[in-house]
Amino acid sequence: MKITDMKIIPVVLPKEDREWRFALGGEAEAKAFIIKIISDEGLVGLGYAGSAAHHGVTFGGVRAALETYGDTLPGQDPFNMEKIFGLFSRSLPGNNEAQAAIDMALHDMQAKKLQVPLYTLLGGLVRPEIPVMRILALKEPAQMAENALKLTAQGYSYLKVKFGGEAQKDIARIREIRKAVGEGIHLLVDMNQSYTVKGAIQTLRRAEEYGVDICEQPVPADDWDGLAEVKRGVSCLIEAHESALSLETIFALVKGRVVDSINLKVGQIGGLRKARIAAAICKLGNVALRTGTTGSRLSSVASMHFVAATENIFYACELGEFHRMLNDPAYGYEVENGVLKVPSGPGLGVALRDDI
Repeated sequence: MKITDMKIIPVVLPKEDREWRFALGGEAEAKAFIIKIISDEGLVGLGYAGSAAHHGVTFGGVRAALETYGDTLPGQDPFNMEKIFGLFSRSLPGNNEAQAAIDMALHDMQAKKLQVPLYTLLGGLVRPEIPVMRILALKEPAQMAENALKLTAQGYSYLKVKFGGEAQKDIARIREIRKAVGEGIHLLVDMNQSYTVKGAIQTLRRAEEYGVDICEQPVPADDWDGLAEVKRGVSCLIEAHESALSLETIFALVKGRVVDSINLKVGQIGGLRKARIAAAICKLGNVALRTGTTGSRLSSVASMHFVAATENIFYACELGEFHRMLNDPAYGYEVENGVLKVPSGPGLGVALRDDI
């Protein structure tokens, strides 16, 4: 089997809440690309590449990288992934989101060829389902509490509470949310780099009475000493996200015991191949691991296959954010009572609308 072509399809997914924001900013819509890698046997592998201005990943930059990589694919065997990604590294290093989309599509094509679910290629089934964590965007405390109630009424028992860097208001947010949802709901707070070390420690100590399991990225991404100091100063787990956007940084964070947990994003790390390496690093270093993604169901289902085949995922993951997006071109994959189940069909196990 040989690759004959790769099609790049831009998509725009408006957010149901046009004012959705967090500490690093916010956009009214998600801009991304769906790719279709086509083989000479008529198989089509699907991939998804998002863009994120707050991480410096521009829509135009992702398109340019996809076009460059796409030119090298015709004639390649889709099973020869090490060769293909070696060519990418020599022609245009980096560009993790574009490489992740191609990685996803190649895995999808391979699994369809073998007539197996994608997770089979990632080591086999460890778990058939996982609880989904939903994100509460930055708003006034009462409004965030109201939104939390709406989500728990839909069956979600894990919520990520966005903090904005103002201690008094952030404490009011977590207090009102806990008061609204009761004691049976798990809460994680995400500071998105908005605090100093001292401010993060003080705020988290005040938040302890409201039952915070994890704090994600309290200080700037490059302040690893600060991350370690916050970890020593509070009782909840400290998790890296923006500090952990490459295999190199994940290895260093784990080796240095800088954090308790890593929130790994398959798209940001460069795809499923690299995600599996990152998971092994975390397991060997006894650092906890979670994952999440935003955008289309296509992105979420690829991450769900990773979760399904990865033994050391320890907590709920943000894999249901597609429910707050409009105009999703993928379908056939839904959260049920706060839980996602891995699809059992060949490949990714989702379909695209006919107009895509």
